[in-house]
Amino acid sequence: MKINSLKIFINLVDLGSYSKTAEKLDITQPAVSMQIKSLEENFSTALIYKEKGEVKLTPAGNAFYTEGKKMLKTWDNLLNKVEINRDRKIKSLNIASSTISSQYFLPDLLTKLSQDMPGLKTKVEVGSSRSMIKKLENREADLIIVGYKPENRKFKVVEAVEDSLRLIAPKNHPITKKEKVFLADLKEENFLLREDGSGTRKILLDGLKKVGLNFNDLNIISELGCTEAVIASVQAGAGISLISKMASQKNSECGRVEEIKVEDLEIHRYFYLAFHKNREDDPIIKEFLEFM
Repeated sequence: MKINSLKIFINLVDLGSYSKTAEKLDITQPAVSMQIKSLEENFSTALIYKEKGEVKLTPAGNAFYTEGKKMLKTWDNLLNKVEINRDRKIKSLNIASSTISSQYFLPDLLTKLSQDMPGLKTKVEVGSSRSMIKKLENREADLIIVGYKPENRKFKVVEAVEDSLRLIAPKNHPITKKEKVFLADLKEENFLLREDGSGTRKILLDGLKKVGLNFNDLNIISELGCTEAVIASVQAGAGISLISKMASQKNSECGRVEEIKVEDLEIHRYFYLAFHKNREDDPIIKEFLEFM
């Protein structure tokens, strides 16, 4: 029996849905079904059945679920101990970061950390907040820094850096000539948005909902995979966008775009640092937290 099959079974029981399990683990529903079938063939007995659309456990399945959760916890603890001892020996830290944090505050932080810990080796993977959270769930990173708060109860989550969203427009764009800019003005413009899974996108759409607007109220002409792509497109005259203040301020100061205040819109947020709770005593993570 593979640990992955056990993990799929436990998640299926906890979520009560093949589709939700597939979505959480980033696999297909047929793959979930195949793993469950393989487990049942391995034990020569049924482990689950469906009743009125709900996933139910057989007596054997109930025993497997109870002991299986203990096995997963033991496996996680084993991985953690190996990782801690590995890190103490070679001083390595794998970080998964959203694009904004990787560009605008993580480099300074890592420079200071390496000065305090000579010989430290760091690896930084960059992607959408959603994909970085998945990496931590799969233990493919020691810690993450993302643009919205992860909801996984196994994570220790810390508010790292405060931020807000700011409107940017091309130089000499008509909207830059207005004495004051309001939300209503944005509806008339070509709008650029980050891709699905981005922390900036999630925070923006959540903020718009609070003032009675939604995705369809904006004339969205393009969805882009990183903040730099958004800025470059705005600079080229493709449209306007709302992005992180850290990015808008730096790029407006160097003349690439114009930063504009929207009078009736204030969207504040934090970047969050997260790691598995059972790694709170990891010396490298503790050192990283002190710098944060």
